[in-house]
Amino acid sequence: MDNLHYLFAAFSTVWIILFAYLMRLNKRTKELGLQLEELESKIQEKKED
Repeated sequence: MDNLHYLFAAFSTVWIILFAYLMRLNKRTKELGLQLEELESKIQEKKED
C-alpha cells in the first residue's frame, strides 16, 4: 500500500492523456466536417455552371 500514490498518478496520467487525445480528435473531426461542407458547396457550384 506504500506505492498507492504512484498507481493514482499513473492512472490519472493515462486518463488525462486519453481525454486530451479525444478532445484533439473531436476538434479535427469538426474541422474535417467543415472542409467537407466547403468542398460539397464548391462541387455543387461547379455542377450549376
